[in-house]
Amino acid sequence: MVASVFLLALISGCTKQSGGVLDPSGIPPFVEATAAFPDSIKMKSLPQANGSLTVTIRAQAKIIRQAGSAAIATVNASVTASGGIDPILTVALHDDGSLPDSVAGDGIYSALMQFTIPRSASGIYTLKVVASDIQGFVSNAVESPLFMVRDNQAPVLSNLVAPDAVVIPAGGSANIPLYIRATDPDGQADIIQVYFRSLDSSDPAQKFTMNNDGSAPGSVPGDSTYSIIVKASDSPTVRKTYRFAFQAIDTFGDTSATILHSITLQ
Repeated sequence: MVASVFLLALISGCTKQSGGVLDPSGIPPFVEATAAFPDSIKMKSLPQANGSLTVTIRAQAKIIRQAGSAAIATVNASVTASGGIDPILTVALHDDGSLPDSVAGDGIYSALMQFTIPRSASGIYTLKVVASDIQGFVSNAVESPLFMVRDNQAPVLSNLVAPDAVVIPAGGSANIPLYIRATDPDGQADIIQVYFRSLDSSDPAQKFTMNNDGSAPGSVPGDSTYSIIVKASDSPTVRKTYRFAFQAIDTFGDTSATILHSITLQ
């Protein structure tokens, strides 16, 4: 008799509890489709500030509550950058008739998503939607692409100011100021480097970065005038003609046309 009571208690302790972790009867919601509007964005059209672009899209998903399933608790959409792992942004989608959702209760969930990206971050982004019900059952995840398209234009160099000849005192040195204007059709913030190479030096591939710090005559920090001062010191072989190649490069990796200038050290 004691053994029977013990067995009954053991069986009673294993009975599935409603809503418990042992209850397998839940049917999760189903994400049928998801999309971003627009799903292809020309980055040149986006608002920009401090080298970043502001993206605004409408995320939308069709969620099906299957027969026997509990009420839907959350529908979340996330955006991940091209080649990224962690989401840039995650927001809750709603089906309550508020903008941008037009009809309440139709199973179409939506929300506006706004985030910033670097100017150089073109590629295929991913919009992912996942839903869950009030019992904690999680739906399938559905992804859709978001194309960030960049119609890039290369930087432009102009207005080079550089001497044609420089006299170096015997046993001394001379400073050579170099100034150039660099602009970019995609915005000044798109330029990441302005530089020159001395083609007749021991290392013609070495890049000497010019600065946009306002040190050029009539310029201010952050404008389009880049400058550098090169110091030439006397040596037995220094007096000859040197070719200087000036270029600019943008965040997309495009380079400007090269401007060549020769300086004779005397």
